[in-house]
Amino acid sequence: MTSRTRLAFGHIRRQKVRSSFVVATFVAAVVVTLLLTSAVVGNEDFFLSEVQGLGINWIYVSPGSVSGPALYPLTQAQGQVVAERVSNLSAVAPLQFAGMAVPAWGGGELEVVGTNSSLAQIFEYRVAAGSFLLPGQGNLSWNASQPIPLVVGYGLWSPHNLSVGQFLEATITGASPTGSFSTHQVTLEVQGLLEPRGSFGPVDLDGAAFVPLGILENLTGSSALDYLFASARSATDVAGATDQIVAVLTQLHDGHRDFTVANEQSWASFVEDAIGQFSSIITLVETTLLLLSAFSVFVVLSMAVKDRKREIGVLRALGAQRSDIMALFLLEASGMSLGGIAVGLLLGTWVLQELRAHAGGFYTYLETNPVALGVYFPELLGALFAVTFLFSLVPAYQASRLEAVEALRSS
Repeated sequence: MTSRTRLAFGHIRRQKVRSSFVVATFVAAVVVTLLLTSAVVGNEDFFLSEVQGLGINWIYVSPGSVSGPALYPLTQAQGQVVAERVSNLSAVAPLQFAGMAVPAWGGGELEVVGTNSSLAQIFEYRVAAGSFLLPGQGNLSWNASQPIPLVVGYGLWSPHNLSVGQFLEATITGASPTGSFSTHQVTLEVQGLLEPRGSFGPVDLDGAAFVPLGILENLTGSSALDYLFASARSATDVAGATDQIVAVLTQLHDGHRDFTVANEQSWASFVEDAIGQFSSIITLVETTLLLLSAFSVFVVLSMAVKDRKREIGVLRALGAQRSDIMALFLLEASGMSLGGIAVGLLLGTWVLQELRAHAGGFYTYLETNPVALGVYFPELLGALFAVTFLFSLVPAYQASRLEAVEALRSS
C-alpha cells in the first residue's frame, strides 16, 4: 500500500461519522436497488416460465374484453363450431367452473371443472392411474342412479389418498330456468388420477377436478363457459389459428368482439409490458438513490477540504503535487463508495435470501443471485461508482488548487 493510499484510508478511519454516513447511503442505495432489480427480474422470469410451461401452442378465449362485458356467452356449441371451422387446431376444450361441496373431504369447496377429454392434450396432462376419458359434446342427461366420472388433479388426490374406482358423495347447486337455485346430491366415481403438472401464474393446474361438461351443464342449468381452450398443431400455426378463432367468434356474436383471445406470445408480451412499466418507476427510484449517494460524497469531501486546508498546505509545502492532492481525495471517495457497495451487496443478498425463504407470497419469486440479474445490475453499480467519481472531482480539484501559503494562512 502506497503512502498516499495509507493517508487516504487513515482519514476515512479518523472521520468515522462522516465516513459512516457516506457508507450508509451507499449500502442503502445498493440494498434497495438489489431488492427492486431482483423483484423485476425474478417475477418476469417466473411468469414467463409459467406461460411457457403450458406449452407453446395453446390459445384461450374468455368472455368480455377491455372495452366492456360480454354481450353473448361463450358456449359449448360455439366451441364445436370453432373446432370445425378453424384449421390447424389439434384440440378444443370448453371449461365451466362450479363449486361442489364434498363432505368426504371435510365439507370444503372443491373446484370442479366441466370439460372434455381434449383438455388432457392441451394442458399436457399425464395420467398416473385410470384414464382421462370424459363424454364429449352436448347436454348429457344425468341419471341420479349413475355416478359421475371424475378425474382428479395431483394436488387433490395425493393428500387424500384417493384411488381409481373410489366413490365420493357430493352436493352441487345449480340454477333452474326460472332463476331459482336447486341442490343435487350426486355420486362421483374417481376415473383418473393425474400426475403433477404445476401451475400457470395464479392457476393451480394440480388443484382441479374434472367432470363431463354436459352433465355439469345439466346440473347447474347454465351453458355459459368460463373459458374455451384450444391447441394449434404447431407453434407456427398459433398466430393464424388465433386470427381465425377471432373471426369465427365475432361472426357468431353478430359482429361484436366481446371476448378476449390470448396465446403464449400475447401473454408474454403482456407480462413484458407490465414489467417494463414497473421497471420505469423503479429506474426513477434507483436514479434518485444513485444521485443522493453521489451527492453525499460531494458534501463530505467538500467539508473535508474546508477542514483540512492546513494539512493540504503542509503537504504542498513538503513537495506534494496538485495531482497528489487530487488523487488523495479521490482515493477517499473511492474507498468509501466501494466499501458501501460491497457491504450493500452482502447485506442485500442476505435480505433477499431471508425474504425468499421465510416471507412467502410475492417474495418467493425474488432472484437471490446478483450474478443472475443480467447486465443491468452490474451496469447500475458501475454507473453509481462513475457518478460518484464525477461528483468527487469538484472538491478534489478545489483541494488541488490550494497553494501552500494560502492554505496555511486560512487554517
